[in-house]
Amino acid sequence: MSDGFVQGLWRFPVLGMKGEQLRSSQVDTRGIAGDRQHFATGPEGMLTPQDIPRLGEWTAAFPFNPDGAIVPDRPPPFPLLTTPNGMKNYRWGDPRLAFALERDLGRAVDLVRDLELTRGVIVAATPPEGERAAAGINVQLRLEPPPGGWAGRELAFRDGVRLRLVASRGDGPGIEARVVEAGRLLLGEPVKLS
Repeated sequence: MSDGFVQGLWRFPVLGMKGEQLRSSQVDTRGIAGDRQHFATGPEGMLTPQDIPRLGEWTAAFPFNPDGAIVPDRPPPFPLLTTPNGMKNYRWGDPRLAFALERDLGRAVDLVRDLELTRGVIVAATPPEGERAAAGINVQLRLEPPPGGWAGRELAFRDGVRLRLVASRGDGPGIEARVVEAGRLLLGEPVKLS
Protein backbone atom coordinates (compact mmCIF):
# COMPACT_ATOMS: atom_id res chain seq x y z
CA MET A 1 0.00 0.00 0.00
CA SER A 2 1.25 3.48 -0.83
CA ASP A 3 1.74 6.30 1.66
CA GLY A 4 0.61 8.93 -0.81
CA PHE A 5 0.75 10.09 -4.42
CA VAL A 6 2.26 12.76 -6.66
CA GLN A 7 -0.22 15.64 -6.67
CA GLY A 8 1.87 18.10 -8.68
CA LEU A 9 4.90 18.26 -10.96
CA TRP A 10 6.42 21.62 -11.89
CA ARG A 11 9.33 22.76 -14.04
CA PHE A 12 10.86 26.22 -13.78
CA PRO A 13 12.98 26.77 -16.92
CA VAL A 14 14.23 30.14 -15.61
CA LEU A 15 15.16 30.49 -11.95
CA GLY A 16 12.90 32.97 -10.16
CA MET A 17 10.18 33.07 -12.82
CA LYS A 18 6.82 31.32 -12.90
CA GLY A 19 7.06 27.87 -14.39
CA GLU A 20 4.87 25.26 -15.99
CA GLN A 21 2.83 22.41 -14.57
CA LEU A 22 3.63 18.95 -15.95
CA ARG A 23 1.87 15.61 -16.26
CA SER A 24 5.17 13.72 -16.33
CA SER A 25 8.87 14.48 -16.19
CA GLN A 26 12.25 12.86 -16.41
CA VAL A 27 14.37 13.26 -13.27
CA ASP A 28 18.06 12.53 -12.73
CA THR A 29 20.87 13.68 -10.44
CA ARG A 30 20.53 17.22 -11.81
CA GLY A 31 16.85 17.33 -10.85
CA ILE A 32 13.78 17.66 -13.06
CA ALA A 33 14.78 17.80 -16.74
CA GLY A 34 15.05 21.41 -17.95
CA ASP A 35 14.52 22.87 -14.46
CA ARG A 36 16.32 26.09 -13.43
CA GLN A 37 19.10 25.92 -16.02
CA HIS A 38 18.57 29.53 -17.09
CA PHE A 39 18.78 32.62 -14.89
CA ALA A 40 19.32 36.36 -14.80
CA THR A 41 22.33 37.90 -13.08
CA GLY A 42 23.47 41.34 -12.03
CA PRO A 43 26.65 42.69 -10.41
CA GLU A 44 25.54 41.07 -7.14
CA GLY A 45 25.17 37.62 -8.74
CA MET A 46 22.15 35.46 -9.53
CA LEU A 47 18.88 37.41 -9.28
CA THR A 48 15.73 36.11 -7.60
CA PRO A 49 12.26 37.54 -6.90
CA GLN A 50 13.55 38.47 -3.43
CA ASP A 51 16.01 40.83 -5.17
CA ILE A 52 13.59 42.03 -7.84
CA PRO A 53 9.94 41.06 -7.18
CA ARG A 54 8.95 41.94 -10.76
CA LEU A 55 11.17 39.08 -12.03
CA GLY A 56 8.76 36.60 -10.43
CA GLU A 57 5.92 37.92 -12.58
CA TRP A 58 7.53 36.70 -15.81
CA THR A 59 6.69 33.16 -16.99
CA ALA A 60 9.02 30.65 -18.64
CA ALA A 61 8.01 27.43 -20.39
CA PHE A 62 8.99 24.89 -23.01
CA PRO A 63 5.72 24.98 -25.01
CA PHE A 64 7.04 22.75 -27.79
CA ASN A 65 8.51 20.19 -25.37
CA PRO A 66 5.68 19.52 -22.92
CA ASP A 67 5.83 17.24 -19.91
CA GLY A 68 8.52 14.56 -20.09
CA ALA A 69 9.66 15.41 -23.63
CA ILE A 70 12.91 16.93 -22.33
CA VAL A 71 15.59 14.30 -21.81
CA PRO A 72 18.01 15.01 -18.93
CA ASP A 73 21.21 13.96 -20.72
CA ARG A 74 20.66 16.34 -23.66
CA PRO A 75 20.58 20.14 -23.56
CA PRO A 76 17.02 21.44 -23.26
CA PRO A 77 15.71 23.77 -25.96
CA PHE A 78 15.64 27.48 -25.28
CA PRO A 79 12.61 28.39 -23.14
CA LEU A 80 9.95 30.84 -24.19
CA LEU A 81 9.47 33.76 -21.77
CA THR A 82 6.21 35.65 -21.43
CA THR A 83 5.92 39.20 -20.10
CA PRO A 84 3.90 39.80 -16.92
CA ASN A 85 0.94 41.15 -18.91
CA GLY A 86 1.00 38.09 -21.19
CA MET A 87 1.17 40.24 -24.31
CA LYS A 88 4.66 39.39 -25.60
CA ASN A 89 6.81 36.27 -25.84
CA TYR A 90 10.56 36.07 -26.28
CA ARG A 91 12.72 33.04 -26.94
CA TRP A 92 15.82 32.71 -24.74
CA GLY A 93 18.75 33.94 -26.83
CA ASP A 94 16.68 36.59 -28.64
CA PRO A 95 18.53 39.92 -28.17
CA ARG A 96 15.17 41.64 -27.66
CA LEU A 97 14.62 39.55 -24.50
CA ALA A 98 17.46 41.22 -22.57
CA PHE A 99 16.19 44.65 -23.62
CA ALA A 100 12.58 43.79 -22.63
CA LEU A 101 13.69 42.42 -19.24
CA GLU A 102 15.90 45.43 -18.53
CA ARG A 103 13.11 47.83 -19.47
CA ASP A 104 10.56 45.94 -17.34
CA LEU A 105 12.85 45.40 -14.33
CA GLY A 106 14.36 48.89 -14.47
CA ARG A 107 17.97 47.66 -14.37
CA ALA A 108 20.65 45.90 -16.39
CA VAL A 109 20.69 42.10 -16.37
CA ASP A 110 22.78 39.39 -17.97
CA LEU A 111 21.12 36.18 -19.11
CA VAL A 112 22.93 32.92 -18.31
CA ARG A 113 22.33 29.35 -19.50
CA ASP A 114 24.20 26.85 -17.31
CA LEU A 115 23.56 23.26 -18.34
CA GLU A 116 26.06 21.82 -15.86
CA LEU A 117 24.46 23.39 -12.80
CA THR A 118 23.19 20.72 -10.41
CA ARG A 119 19.94 21.63 -8.69
CA GLY A 120 18.36 19.43 -6.07
CA VAL A 121 14.77 18.39 -6.42
CA ILE A 122 12.47 20.29 -4.07
CA VAL A 123 9.64 18.23 -2.61
CA ALA A 124 6.66 19.73 -0.77
CA ALA A 125 3.71 18.10 0.96
CA THR A 126 1.43 21.08 0.35
CA PRO A 127 -0.04 22.07 -3.00
CA PRO A 128 1.34 25.22 -4.65
CA GLU A 129 -0.54 28.49 -4.56
CA GLY A 130 -1.41 29.41 -8.12
CA GLU A 131 1.51 29.64 -10.50
CA ARG A 132 4.02 30.55 -7.80
CA ALA A 133 5.01 27.00 -6.95
CA ALA A 134 8.45 26.65 -5.45
CA ALA A 135 8.69 22.88 -5.38
CA GLY A 136 9.20 20.74 -8.45
CA ILE A 137 7.37 17.78 -6.92
CA ASN A 138 4.33 18.04 -4.68
CA VAL A 139 3.53 14.82 -2.83
CA GLN A 140 0.35 14.24 -0.84
CA LEU A 141 1.22 11.90 2.05
CA ARG A 142 -1.23 10.18 4.35
CA LEU A 143 1.24 10.46 7.20
CA GLU A 144 1.92 12.87 10.00
CA PRO A 145 5.43 14.36 9.95
CA PRO A 146 7.72 12.16 12.06
CA PRO A 147 9.45 13.60 15.13
CA GLY A 148 12.61 15.32 13.94
CA GLY A 149 11.28 15.89 10.43
CA TRP A 150 11.65 14.14 7.09
CA ALA A 151 15.44 14.46 6.56
CA GLY A 152 17.13 11.11 5.96
CA ARG A 153 13.93 9.44 4.75
CA GLU A 154 13.42 8.18 1.22
CA LEU A 155 10.51 8.50 -1.21
CA ALA A 156 10.11 5.49 -3.53
CA PHE A 157 7.82 6.07 -6.50
CA ARG A 158 5.92 3.23 -8.17
CA ASP A 159 7.85 3.38 -11.45
CA GLY A 160 11.28 3.24 -9.80
CA VAL A 161 12.38 6.82 -9.04
CA ARG A 162 13.81 7.17 -5.53
CA LEU A 163 14.54 10.45 -3.75
CA ARG A 164 16.45 10.86 -0.47
CA LEU A 165 15.10 13.76 1.59
CA VAL A 166 18.05 15.89 2.69
CA ALA A 167 17.16 19.10 4.50
CA SER A 168 14.42 21.68 4.88
CA ARG A 169 14.89 24.73 2.72
CA GLY A 170 15.50 28.00 4.49
CA ASP A 171 14.19 30.06 1.57
CA GLY A 172 10.73 28.59 1.19
CA PRO A 173 8.44 25.62 1.54
CA GLY A 174 9.53 22.08 1.02
CA ILE A 175 12.51 19.89 1.57
CA GLU A 176 15.48 19.42 -0.71
CA ALA A 177 15.95 15.92 -2.07
CA ARG A 178 18.73 14.10 -3.91
CA VAL A 179 17.96 11.64 -6.67
CA VAL A 180 19.00 8.09 -5.73
CA GLU A 181 17.38 6.37 -8.73
CA ALA A 182 16.61 8.34 -11.92
CA GLY A 183 13.61 7.80 -14.18
CA ARG A 184 10.21 9.22 -15.09
CA LEU A 185 7.69 10.63 -12.62
CA LEU A 186 3.97 10.75 -13.38
CA LEU A 187 1.21 12.89 -11.95
CA GLY A 188 -0.90 10.71 -9.65
CA GLU A 189 1.86 8.11 -9.24
CA PRO A 190 1.81 6.27 -5.87
CA VAL A 191 4.74 6.85 -3.50
CA LYS A 192 6.01 5.12 -0.36
CA LEU A 193 8.01 6.79 2.41
CA SER A 194 10.71 4.71 4.09
